[in-house]
Amino acid sequence: HMGYPLSEGSVRDGVLICHWHHWEFDLKTGGCFLTNGDDVASFPVEVRDDVLFVGIPKGAREAARQRLVDRGMRTLEQGLKDRSTFLIAKAVTALRESGATPQEIVQHGLFYGAHKTNEGWSSGVAILTLCANLWDDIDAADHNLFLVHGLTQIANRTSGSSRRQRFPFPRSNEDPDLVTLKRWFRRYIDLRDRGAAERILLTLHDRGEPVETLADFVFTTATDFYFTGDGHALDFANKMFEGLDYVEWRGAHEILRPIVVDLVSRTRHEETSRWQDAVPVLDPVLARVDEIWAANQTADEKTLDVSAFAQVLLGDDFEPIVPQVEEELRAGVSPLAICRAMTYAGAVRTVRFHLKNEGDWHDVANIYSYAHGLYRAFQLAPSAELLRGLFHGAVFCTYLRWLNMPSARVPREGQRLPGEETFDSTEQMLTRLQEFADFQKVAEAEILVNQYLEEDHDITPLRHALAHIMLREDAELHMFQVLEAAFRHYDLSDDAEEKRIHMLAATRYITAQKVMKNILWSTENAERLQRGELLSDRDDDD
Repeated sequence: HMGYPLSEGSVRDGVLICHWHHWEFDLKTGGCFLTNGDDVASFPVEVRDDVLFVGIPKGAREAARQRLVDRGMRTLEQGLKDRSTFLIAKAVTALRESGATPQEIVQHGLFYGAHKTNEGWSSGVAILTLCANLWDDIDAADHNLFLVHGLTQIANRTSGSSRRQRFPFPRSNEDPDLVTLKRWFRRYIDLRDRGAAERILLTLHDRGEPVETLADFVFTTATDFYFTGDGHALDFANKMFEGLDYVEWRGAHEILRPIVVDLVSRTRHEETSRWQDAVPVLDPVLARVDEIWAANQTADEKTLDVSAFAQVLLGDDFEPIVPQVEEELRAGVSPLAICRAMTYAGAVRTVRFHLKNEGDWHDVANIYSYAHGLYRAFQLAPSAELLRGLFHGAVFCTYLRWLNMPSARVPREGQRLPGEETFDSTEQMLTRLQEFADFQKVAEAEILVNQYLEEDHDITPLRHALAHIMLREDAELHMFQVLEAAFRHYDLSDDAEEKRIHMLAATRYITAQKVMKNILWSTENAERLQRGELLSDRDDDD
């Protein structure tokens, strides 16, 4: 039990006692008497001529595997309810060992997280979706740890009680048309009427409307207000639709409902004092987005210099920037290109973020992840209303200029570590990177990554290393968001400097965070137990 040999325990009145934690088990069934304790396996035994035989029934391999999967799912459910990282880690390692697919585990976590929360599309289910998105970017040795991160975040953000059930509108001979439903949906979101808005969204799904229609409803209301929830409403909406793909739209009503909470309850920045100067500049532009969209769709496509326009977005004053965004759209520049420029601007804000401003890290992460989320939204459901998100992001990017004062030094071309430290292999470089991260030596980590990129080493091991650095900590939402934005826009770019800045942004953000390592330790212990190792043994030979 937990690596302690139960053969070293004692038996009293048919009860087996583990001497490590003094948990008690039914000797015959393996059932644990401790509330929320984990049961142990039991097997039939016989004594024949003073020889003890342990029975394993014939043909039981597949049945045993399925029992292990079922038991793993029960353990996972219990771990989520108890908010126990160790139980979750044990469940994940057992499930993976017994043949359960990562998608099955993700599906279980998403349904649990969506069903057991009243707080919207929380960072827990968002992180689990991010884990699924980044699966191929992570070293296989870290896959279990990846899942445990997402599931633990879900456990920490759920109440254990189910939400009130809601249903779509009844079917009739004259169902409301989409124009009417969209008008109603926007009205009830504006009034912060969660229940009414949920019913409309469920009705769309019940009627079999395509994903593009649902996305249009959600993205429109996410941008009806200025930078809703620091951009999280739009970003979480993207994660919701990505999550629906992972569950293959089965039980979609459960996954759809929480986003309404984000749309009705998050901050609308036109109501805040910080954004009051932007209102008279933005309102006239936003009033003519239909006209801007029509011009954009009919104009010949114009290529945008992403790096150059990112410098425009990094300006100090939003008043001249907002008309420039409009001008590029009217000239035929794709909204996707402007999203890429905005994401790159977010990466630059991140690499120039000085550690003296450490209390404001989330702001630079928000523009970085928001711009990437806007890019994904335009891929799924482009519209005139969604253009408003470009103008919101352009204004917010200028508000972050103070977080680059003073501006952190970005590694120079050819810059090397103090003492001209040399490495015989990329493995040595990445081991050193881990050491820098462990001690939050942010500048040294950036210089080393800069050298790695200049020497044109394989990018895959570096991705694995950065992800592992993040997973060694009890990472929070923004770390996952930054990693996804950096990796995806590194792949989208053909410009070496853009690629460099994206990877440096991920390095700087992840290595600078001060967090604990509880999830790492729980997962490592669970994996040792699954391999049959004893936690009571020393790791060294002394």
